[in-house]
Amino acid sequence: MIETQRLILRPFVNEDAEDVFEYLSEPLVNCFACMKLNTIDDARAEVEKRAKETEYYFAIVLKDTGKVIGEIDAYPETQAPDEENAVRDTFSPCWMLNKDYHGKGYAYEAAYAFF
Repeated sequence: MIETQRLILRPFVNEDAEDVFEYLSEPLVNCFACMKLNTIDDARAEVEKRAKETEYYFAIVLKDTGKVIGEIDAYPETQAPDEENAVRDTFSPCWMLNKDYHGKGYAYEAAYAFF
């Protein structure tokens, strides 16, 4: 878990499904990632997957309310994908936020703390 002044970055838990559905059912998010969720059951399944990723995949949570407003992740990659034992020294970051929380500096705050 990582804390900032306004946020907590933590692994996903089952109770996050409604908040995840809120931001992954929006067209604004979907234009950046083909992760559109159509039902709350889809969201529950996605949260279950995300909950298993505890090292580089975090929910972005408002510290004062506990609301999940997005997610941030990064996975180690190699600059030489064809080499079997290549060093994984590069990270590909990704973050998505609920559109109601854009323009408030949350993505920067989360990414700065994450890296």
